[in-house]
Amino acid sequence: MFKFIQELKRRNVIKATISYVVFSYALLQIASLLVGILELDKGINKIVLIILIIALPLWIVFAYIYEWTPSGFKKTNSIAEDKSIHEVTSKKLNHYIIAGLFLLIILLVVDRVFDFTGNIVNKSNSTQVIVVLPFTSEGEDEEEFFSSGIHNDVMTRLSNIDDFRIIARSAVAGYKDYQGDLRTIGDRFDANYILQATVRKNGQRVRVTAALINAKNNQTAWSNVYDGELSDVFELQSDISIKIANQLEANLSQEEKDELKAFPTDNISAYEDYLLARHTVTKPNAGYDEFNQGLIILERAVAADPKFTNAWTLIAEIHSVRYDILKKDPNNQEEAEKAKEATYEAFKVAQALAPNNPDLLSTQAFILKNIEQDPLKALSAFEKAIEQNPSDYISLKEAAFLYTYFDQPIKSKEALEKAFALTQDNGFISFQLTFAYEVLGEYEKMVPILEKLAKYYPEEKHYLVEAKYYQFLKDGKLSSFNDFKATLESTTTEFPWDERAVKNKEMVVAMFNNEFEKYHDKWEGHMASHTADGHNGWVCPMVANDNLNQARLMLTMGDPTEGQKMLNEVESIVLKPINLYSVCTFDPDIYLPKLDFLKGDTELAKQKLDEVALRVIQNKSFPTGAVERAVLVQASDMIDPGKVYTYYKQVTDNSVSFISFEAICAEPWTYPNLIKDPRFQEEIRKDGRFVEFLSTFGFLKS
Repeated sequence: MFKFIQELKRRNVIKATISYVVFSYALLQIASLLVGILELDKGINKIVLIILIIALPLWIVFAYIYEWTPSGFKKTNSIAEDKSIHEVTSKKLNHYIIAGLFLLIILLVVDRVFDFTGNIVNKSNSTQVIVVLPFTSEGEDEEEFFSSGIHNDVMTRLSNIDDFRIIARSAVAGYKDYQGDLRTIGDRFDANYILQATVRKNGQRVRVTAALINAKNNQTAWSNVYDGELSDVFELQSDISIKIANQLEANLSQEEKDELKAFPTDNISAYEDYLLARHTVTKPNAGYDEFNQGLIILERAVAADPKFTNAWTLIAEIHSVRYDILKKDPNNQEEAEKAKEATYEAFKVAQALAPNNPDLLSTQAFILKNIEQDPLKALSAFEKAIEQNPSDYISLKEAAFLYTYFDQPIKSKEALEKAFALTQDNGFISFQLTFAYEVLGEYEKMVPILEKLAKYYPEEKHYLVEAKYYQFLKDGKLSSFNDFKATLESTTTEFPWDERAVKNKEMVVAMFNNEFEKYHDKWEGHMASHTADGHNGWVCPMVANDNLNQARLMLTMGDPTEGQKMLNEVESIVLKPINLYSVCTFDPDIYLPKLDFLKGDTELAKQKLDEVALRVIQNKSFPTGAVERAVLVQASDMIDPGKVYTYYKQVTDNSVSFISFEAICAEPWTYPNLIKDPRFQEEIRKDGRFVEFLSTFGFLKS
């Protein structure tokens, strides 16, 4: 081996290889600069890299066989040892390597100064947000599924372009046949462009009229009318997408160009069946019967074209939903297993046909999450789906949930921000995003979202109340508290969600007004529906902890008899079996010391608290760990005030929890000892935001 290495050195193979790598790297940098400067196809870099990798072993073999001489390249074996100039060649190669490195440094400096390749990496700066409004059908009512299908497929093609972000279909559904000012929609979704179209299907003829509108000035940027045979519908979709991409100067890769031109099937009847099935199963009121009806239609589609990937993917999705429904019924376990096997079979066919299809990756992720119950692999599949289609808000939402599950709240927040930008509705995503901001203490981001939701959904009163509350948490001003209080007092609620959310805020105001009875009236029963709806009568530890906090207040500020009654109720809760499937389940050992303390056994309470504290601080699970850390601070304030500030700092400085400096200042009666601790008082003064507010209500010593 040693002799072989020495021979490689003698033949200058090693230095020749190093020089090749240096100049290859420089060539790649030059290619990247040219792509950025001339706005060439970014796929050029990939082609250059592949060529250089393939050429490397050929270069090494060439360097081993041949020697560079003054009269040209000659075979090394044919040159006598005393006539070889390999040492001179070695020195020349040293000079070439140094020159190559110097060139590379110059290229890197030029790129750093002018940021030519930054436009390739940071494409978000040029990303265009497009609202594709539901296409209007000018045909018969029964043809509605066709225009809906064309709309969905055009959205899918556009969403596969990295330079575009397409607002989610569910978010634009309410704008079908919209006749108002399109700038309103542009403002609503922070969009750059709006695509409108009408579809007329008459037998085997199709006409589509499409227009791309600038969302800022209401001017038409591009329009066209397409007339053709039904069999030309895929070319029509492709042409619309390509012309929009060209109009907006999207930097398309070769892969993106190929995807825009790709046809899902060459059988038009199979395609019509696919559109009809998808329309059937995605209706707002679609249920088990609609799923079965959709499967019958899809069976016709795959019989007509067995290689129709989208149809097989939809079959897998429908069966997975059927399995999720059937598995909950003990009397349908056999049918559930059949649905499970059918899911696998359809997915395997689709995977064999198109292993890198973004929709297929999303379907695979759902199978891993819901059927295989493998959250780690599911997250990986969702990430791959998002990488291929950044407009896939469903995968973003699911990935955010799994990031939370794996105690990665920042990644969860980032995924939810992207999903919210694509939907901006008042559903699960907006709730989860504001929840993420609250947990991370990012109130400055929370307020604008709540204000936007209050503007778009004025009938839901809690948004405006919460916007005012979190503005108060953000700046800590007495004026912000009074603004929040005035908004609360002038708000009337109609919806259950409003009632619960507003009631929680009314409790805050009641305590600062020293209206304890009013506070208790608002508190009493405010978690009853949560217990009944989410746990079938089982009271989770989160509610038990809430009851203990209230019992403490009743014993010190209200009716001691009622406080004692609440303690007895919590003690009975401890004996009930824990529902392990509840998201609210957390370690009961963290709240039980409170029960011992309030029953009068202070030493036992301290002992239990010390035993559980380290375990709770080190619990990285989310949201359970975050809840437990908040309870730890509350319990220490109640049981061992001398340690409460230490626990507070450990929790707020090093981990995510449902407790923060701002939340404590806003609800000081929950932490009566912490709020009086000289170190916390100094923290308040140093921060400055809550000084006037807490001084006004007597919580800050002069």
